[in-house]
Amino acid sequence: MSNYNINKKSISSSDIDKIIDDIEILEKDLRTIGMRSTPDIVGFYGEVLVWREIKKHLPDYEVAFGSGQSKADIVLMKDKKKVNVEVKTSRLKEEWHGLGYGYALNVKKCKTHPDASFNHPKRGQILGDFCYFDYLVAVLLSDDLKKKEFYIFPRSLIIEHEKDLRNKNVRFSSATHRMVFLGKTKETDEITTFDRYLVEHKNEFENNWDFNM
Repeated sequence: MSNYNINKKSISSSDIDKIIDDIEILEKDLRTIGMRSTPDIVGFYGEVLVWREIKKHLPDYEVAFGSGQSKADIVLMKDKKKVNVEVKTSRLKEEWHGLGYGYALNVKKCKTHPDASFNHPKRGQILGDFCYFDYLVAVLLSDDLKKKEFYIFPRSLIIEHEKDLRNKNVRFSSATHRMVFLGKTKETDEITTFDRYLVEHKNEFENNWDFNM
């Protein structure tokens, strides 16, 4: 979740467009010296891209970045309805599963379900669940940030496949769960049924911005 607290003023679409343009210019400039944007910058870039897409598809809703008591990255509000959105962003890269996209997911402490927990192979028992978001948006970026894809998953799907999303290997020292979009895969027994399900069904989740609202 972003640590940027920019909710103190009303955010306009032009504000977001300017931020997106600035990050893209920064990425281009960094590449001229053989560098690229840090993961924190790319993560925030994903959040502002999602803000813009939500505002485009749901113009009647107030769209804010999570801050204070909110544990999600983006909050949608209209009348008395609130929807929490978690954003995960990844460049195309080579990882343990091969070429593709990878995201770290974490449970967080929940007041409604205080006894909910996950047993991590390295960290032991961790209290929490996924109640802090209603939808998860996965942002897939090309290495140069020019190509963008958005996939929206309801929390119910994440809970249904929670066991397949667990980080079971001791090398995962932080995140409790993970999601991957497989590209060219390597031989590994850590690819799950749900990982392969995403490959076959990802079109069902692409750009599904209505959030059932």
